[in-house]
Amino acid sequence: MPFRTYSIENGLSESVIHSMIQDEKGFIWLGTGFGLNRFDGIEFKKWYEEDGLPNNRVNALKQAEDGKIWIGTDAGLAYLENDSIHTPDIFEPVIESVVLSVYEDREGAVWVATEGNGLWKYENSGRFVNISHDHGYRNLMARSVVEDDDGVIWVGTAAGLFSYNESAFRKHSGSEGIPEVPINEMKINESGELWMATDSGLIAVTDEGIERYNKESGLNDCRIYSLSFASGNGMWVGSESGASYFDGNSFDNYTSDNGLNAVIVYETMIDREGNVWLGTLGGGANIFLGKLFQNFSVDTGLANNVIVGFEEDYLGNVWVATYGGGIHKYDGSEFEHYNQTDGLIDDKVYVITEDSQNRLWIGTRSGISLFEDGKFRTIPDSVFPFKSVRDIYEDEETGDFWIATYNSGVIRFDGDSYEQFNTSSGLLSNTVMNIKKDESGRMIFATYGGAAILDNGIFEHITIADGLPNNGVIHVYIDDEGVYWFSTFSGIASYDGSDIRAISTDTQSSTISYYILQDADKRYWVGTNRGIYLFKPDQFFNAESTVEQIKSFKLFDRNQGLVANELNAGGSLVASDSTIWLGSVEGLSHFFPEKIDTNRTPPGIEFEEILMSGQSQTNYSDNVFTHDENFLQISYTGLSFQSPNQILYEYRLAGLEEEWQTTRNRTVRYTSLPPGDYRFRIRAYNADGIRSTEEARFAFVINHPVWQQWWFLALIGLAVIGLIIFYYRHFRAKKQIDIERMRVQIASDLHDDVGSSLTELALQTDFLQAGEVSDELRDTLKQLGDQSRKIVTSLDDIVWSIDARNDTAGDMTDRMQDYVNQVFRSGTPEVHYHFDNLEMDDRLPVNIKENIYLIFKEAVNNIAKHSDADRVDITFAYDGKDFKLKVVDNGSTSNGSRKSGQGLRNIKLRSERIGADVEIRNGDGFTVEVEGNV
Repeated sequence: MPFRTYSIENGLSESVIHSMIQDEKGFIWLGTGFGLNRFDGIEFKKWYEEDGLPNNRVNALKQAEDGKIWIGTDAGLAYLENDSIHTPDIFEPVIESVVLSVYEDREGAVWVATEGNGLWKYENSGRFVNISHDHGYRNLMARSVVEDDDGVIWVGTAAGLFSYNESAFRKHSGSEGIPEVPINEMKINESGELWMATDSGLIAVTDEGIERYNKESGLNDCRIYSLSFASGNGMWVGSESGASYFDGNSFDNYTSDNGLNAVIVYETMIDREGNVWLGTLGGGANIFLGKLFQNFSVDTGLANNVIVGFEEDYLGNVWVATYGGGIHKYDGSEFEHYNQTDGLIDDKVYVITEDSQNRLWIGTRSGISLFEDGKFRTIPDSVFPFKSVRDIYEDEETGDFWIATYNSGVIRFDGDSYEQFNTSSGLLSNTVMNIKKDESGRMIFATYGGAAILDNGIFEHITIADGLPNNGVIHVYIDDEGVYWFSTFSGIASYDGSDIRAISTDTQSSTISYYILQDADKRYWVGTNRGIYLFKPDQFFNAESTVEQIKSFKLFDRNQGLVANELNAGGSLVASDSTIWLGSVEGLSHFFPEKIDTNRTPPGIEFEEILMSGQSQTNYSDNVFTHDENFLQISYTGLSFQSPNQILYEYRLAGLEEEWQTTRNRTVRYTSLPPGDYRFRIRAYNADGIRSTEEARFAFVINHPVWQQWWFLALIGLAVIGLIIFYYRHFRAKKQIDIERMRVQIASDLHDDVGSSLTELALQTDFLQAGEVSDELRDTLKQLGDQSRKIVTSLDDIVWSIDARNDTAGDMTDRMQDYVNQVFRSGTPEVHYHFDNLEMDDRLPVNIKENIYLIFKEAVNNIAKHSDADRVDITFAYDGKDFKLKVVDNGSTSNGSRKSGQGLRNIKLRSERIGADVEIRNGDGFTVEVEGNV
């Protein structure tokens, strides 16, 4: 059945089709007796009177250069633009007219042929005029309009042919050789020939004259409704009795006997891929699928539709095994049927094999029958007691037959005796489906427990654990390079003797693979429950992307003319004439692979609907959405009608996805998209892997919520920073106060407790010295008293440093002056203080204050001990960040004892503690200079 049908059950509004066109995007438009339909290969979108149609019967369709689709109905003229139908007031003169044809000429004017209201012209200026009325033909029944290369308008009418050349509108009579017959459609081919579909056959006006074609020429009917030019010089016509293809010499006729689902064909159209569309009366749209498959079923001579096996005998006859109908012999023209009444042991047959003696071995549910010299004989149970024979393989080297059974394992049979191999012998399953022998003499069995290889009496097993996609192995094939191919319930796998490589047909893991074979051109074919795949192993294994892997498979199913998608295990044969026989659950297909054409027409790609959080989007760029408008659903369609169900889509949402995604679904969804800048891109591939030349794109932005806007975040950030600073300062101040209180407390305790105790100790030693004691004891007491007073002095410095009440620069300078006055009591040397611009209330960190003061003491002590100076300058500066201490005398430099010593080492050590730079100079007096920052 070389036709694919689309009718009411597929979504078409009505099964009577009057007109068809393909628009510039690739959609197919169909005018029916009840509504206008747009078809994308899968779904129909429909318009009716309530959508703006003048009338639900659509007779004519034409797309103009500006993209408008003109619509002729039983009640006037309209046009469709941006999915909306418009009927301007200027079309009112034809509002009650039946419009049968619409045509656009080379200048963009639209011609409208009406039934009984003549020929109208809609000019670019906006004028809508009746051309035939102006020339005296007021009730002209115009049916078709075309323009030739000279700009002449030809009009086909119910009364014959007319022409118009801007100055004259005239009828062409029979005296010119043109029959005065009703003309239903006209077209001009590339050679400039005018062809007419008429009620009296096919008529052509050529340079050689008038040519007429009718039943005597091979047409199936003389009432022709439509014509379309095919590639080359071919032509399709629709008639009262079906469709016909004219190759320039003869006609091939197609009727309901050939699979056409209606008798009358009103309209023909050839799309840009070369598909032939036939619009019928009552059968919807039929697509001609070519002669790739020749199908047979119970309606065309088979006894049963369940075809499970084939064999070609030495005479070239093809034998067909059916499960329930016995066997058939096909001699190239007709089927001859054999069943139990002819001696076959059982009509439920699994396999037919011809042996080296030209005998046919027929494996059935009940055992084995042999067909020889036109007669059947059954191998008795006493010789061969096994049932459900699934495969028979003759080992011509030994003369033995290896027989696969459904429940009893493998039997090696020599005609008189047998040897059984089952799970007790090493098989993993007793269900054996297929047998092969490789060049090294090993036997390979396809079982439901994996693949089993018998070599020198020892079984080796290949299972899912070794890489098979499924343990249910249905078929084994050894290709021309010696590679094993296993067909399983989950796809196919190859085995080169070392590695198992599992291959999933297409992207669907549920595909059951029944067998794999090679045709005469060494192409690989995989029979499945979805149809038969053309498989390119090299492309699959070398593919660098998922798309390339998917493109290595091409499916042939009902859409290409296969009798059924569900094929059968064992139901395949590559015949000697290079054709392939395929068995299914609904009959058999005789497949002609040499007639395969590659569809090199890129598919179209269009958005069907875009929803953002349920709201339809018609603008495809510069869209802006709020943060809660983030649920995106995009529906799209690829426009290729040869294999619409095999269109592959590759898409990517830039801004979310880094890699391209692949799918065969026509809708994608993205939920809870985060704020961002997005660009959705999608492209399509047809069944032959040809990619669309353009992409469909949708760009949009999802804004951040208010609380994620930069200015809001900046405000929040500033507020947080402010709070942090506030709390930091608050707690720092509180902590500082606590620390200062603690320091005051510690200083007070040290002064009151430790200081008083040491002072008392010193006084006690003085008291004891005043008494009568030995000289040795008096010396000891004196040392003890001196040491106590020294400790009191040191303790006084520590107490001063710890006490938080002494942290200001003024406290520091006061302390310095007190110490200088204590050291230089004689008034020599003269001390000058440089505390200019010093903010006396600035507070010094404790460690800075302590170490600066102790450095100062060391410097003064050094001057007091070693210098003969008569002037000392002391400078201290502090601005809250940087500090500087400088002690300078003008003493002699002859005393080298000042150049080193513990005191100077202490100065350097204390400077390092506070990270300050220190410089000690002995030339031109003694100088200690310390600089640093807090």
